[in-house]
Amino acid sequence: MKKITIMAAVILASIFFTQKNVLLNKNDNREKIIKVKVCKVIEHEALNSVVSGLTDYLKSQNEKKYDISVETCQGNMALASQIIAKFSDSGADIIVTVGTIPSQAAYKFAKNGKAKVVFSSVTNPKDISENLKNSNITGVSNFVALQPQLNLFKEIQPNLKKLGIIYNTGEANSVFIVNALKPLCENANIVLIEQGISKISEIPQATERLAKNCDAIFISNDNMALSGMENIVSICNKNGIPVYVSDTDQVEKGCAAALGPNQYDIGIQTGKIIKRVIDGEDINNIEIQYPTTTELYINTKSVIEIPYAIKARAKKVF
Repeated sequence: MKKITIMAAVILASIFFTQKNVLLNKNDNREKIIKVKVCKVIEHEALNSVVSGLTDYLKSQNEKKYDISVETCQGNMALASQIIAKFSDSGADIIVTVGTIPSQAAYKFAKNGKAKVVFSSVTNPKDISENLKNSNITGVSNFVALQPQLNLFKEIQPNLKKLGIIYNTGEANSVFIVNALKPLCENANIVLIEQGISKISEIPQATERLAKNCDAIFISNDNMALSGMENIVSICNKNGIPVYVSDTDQVEKGCAAALGPNQYDIGIQTGKIIKRVIDGEDINNIEIQYPTTTELYINTKSVIEIPYAIKARAKKVF
């Protein structure tokens, strides 16, 4: 009888400690804070919307807690490399790069196995590397087809003959856009007039030059130009020239129209990839994604009359 009593006590103690350990493990898992470090190329509305989208998505996932911190490299590769190195040394669970320059800086850390990197708003992922397979990096591009955008400009301005484009010659994504746009303009009998810049202070002069020689100006995914958009719109308005963009967030500032992705939704797409990696999925098995939809934004207060048929199909009209 005594042996049975001792055995029962041992069994009960074993059950107690097993249950205690299970509860502790559950608490450990629930309370583990996931460190997400974000490096953004520059400050402007589109990229801020991307960061807001991924932040809101991750913080809505109640089974895990996320500590999300953001730094900006101001379009500087050397500073981007310093930030990424700091993120890597701090033991970040995921490094998120918003824009091409920080993504290029993060690539070597990912390839060497020092970090898992999820990029966002990279127009041409091949600008990071020609081959990203098995490099611990994936993400979401913000590229959408240029032809529908060109068709929209022609629909608004049937007599469009000269289209100006301002772009940072140091941004690989911008050079990619210009090179992709050239043959499309040629096929549409539109002369593409390029105006390269290397710093924000060059924007006013570049805009003045184009406004005097073009029928419209197009800004597509160029972070430097987007950060100076108010200046561009102001100068173009004085010259009666419409500004078209691929970034819908800029239309409210006075741009005539945009046919592009919803930047907040790109952030949500990015957040979903981050969650898949945190949940244990191999990052090297996750394909690079692109925007699933485009939205048409129109500004009826811009310098050009927008046809009713276009306004009628717009997602948002200002």
